[in-house]
Parts: sequence; C-alpha cells; structure tokens
Amino acid sequence: MRSACPPIMYGCKYLNFSSSNSEMELLSRRTIQELEGDEGQKHLEEYADAKTERGQCMLRTICRQMGFDSLGYQSLDGLLEAIGIDRDKVCTYCWTGKE
Repeated sequence: MRSACPPIMYGCKYLNFSSSNSEMELLSRRTIQELEGDEGQKHLEEYADAKTERGQCMLRTICRQMGFDSLGYQSLDGLLEAIGIDRDKVCTYCWTGKE
C-alpha cells in the first residue's frame, strides 16, 4: 500500500479534511498510542518520518493490523516537491500541527 501523502497526525481544523472528532480516531495517532502510550504523542514528528526507528515501527504495526505486505507514505517534502507549490502557500496543519 502506498499513500500519496504523509500520515495525518492532526485533525483538520480548517476544512474538516480528516473530519475526526478526536485525534485518536486517526490511524497514525491511534497506532502511536498503542505503541508507546502518552509518551509516543511527544514524538509525532519522528513517527511521521519513515527513516526513523519510530516511523518504521509505526509502518510495521499498521501493516500487521491492516494485513498489508508493505506500507509507505509520501514525505511532506516529497509531496510539496511533487505538487510544485511553495510550502508557505500550502496548509500542512494536518501533517505538522503547525499553523
């Protein structure tokens, strides 16, 4: 399974893109909570990066839970490069939590 965007870490507060009532409804956040509990929530940036040990652990866990052979998310930098729009002109809140 390949996703064209990074893992969604924050519910959208602007367009209701993720339409979640709680961040724990998001697959990535729920998986992180299962792996490390509240401590994991302090390391969201690491989990969003598939090059880190935490990122790899999240991918393996989601694969196992969903029955995928493999899983890959696009990086935020890769997404921005692919769409060719300057980072300052794109809302990235659901991925970074930064306004």
